[in-house]
Amino acid sequence: MKTPLLLLFLALGNFVLAQDKPDSPDMRSLGISSNDTTDRYIFADTALIRVSPDTKQAPIDTLFAGDNITVTGVTTNSLTIRGLKGPWLKINYSKNGAPKNGYIWQGLVSCTPLRRGDVKFVYGIERRADSIIKRDKDTIRRFLVRLKVVQEGKVLASRSFITFDDESANYSSGKIMSGMGLTNVQNIITLEFSGDACGISTYDYYFAFTKSNQLLRFPDKENVSDAGSFYHSETFTFPIEKNGKPDTILWNKLVEEDTEKVDKKGNPILKVTEKKSAVYSWDGVNEKITNSAQK
Repeated sequence: MKTPLLLLFLALGNFVLAQDKPDSPDMRSLGISSNDTTDRYIFADTALIRVSPDTKQAPIDTLFAGDNITVTGVTTNSLTIRGLKGPWLKINYSKNGAPKNGYIWQGLVSCTPLRRGDVKFVYGIERRADSIIKRDKDTIRRFLVRLKVVQEGKVLASRSFITFDDESANYSSGKIMSGMGLTNVQNIITLEFSGDACGISTYDYYFAFTKSNQLLRFPDKENVSDAGSFYHSETFTFPIEKNGKPDTILWNKLVEEDTEKVDKKGNPILKVTEKKSAVYSWDGVNEKITNSAQK
């Protein structure tokens, strides 16, 4: 008979297991608080539900990517899996029409739930993706994030990207837009990682979900400001927006810095230190985006 630990290995792959005190900065982007009841999706393709917040007993249930859960509590038990440390969560869910409850490791749960009709856009932190600078032997801490498109329990498409594990990962949210005028695009999905504070970068990761159910990476953008002293702004203009062009995404970057001078009202006077633009062309037939011009 397979042991409960072996079952967890089969569901999650090889990982390092540890029982620790509750201290889970790796999971801060999920925005799950022990004081709130939070609706989420299952992020993992397959997730085992436990009767208690540990692996000592066999799973009581199996849930799949996109399944709805409600987090009702955060426990003091935690695991480290794929380099990610997270607590066990107490959850409510429904299986075959019957209400149930149990425990799940937080790394199997999604960030902000997103949906359009019966299509769910499920994203979460999949693993660590740190890199080492050989010259300085410094470690750049990063997360690998994955976005999955799920419809009626089936994963239609999946894409991943890497974001920094710094103050810009303190908060995450997402938004689903229309195809924004791009040929054969159903939705544009934006995933945001931010520190939500002055001087901390906000990274927006863009994806296109096409009418052929393909999920494609689009260009990213970064914004950061330190009120009154520095502004770094990047914007996209899509075809349906003002000044938009057919099957084209216009990118503009503007950097302004403090001149240490003030106007008559005492406000800092800023000067433009960098200005760039680019044009991305969208081929809706071959479902391909290219940078056709930059200056």
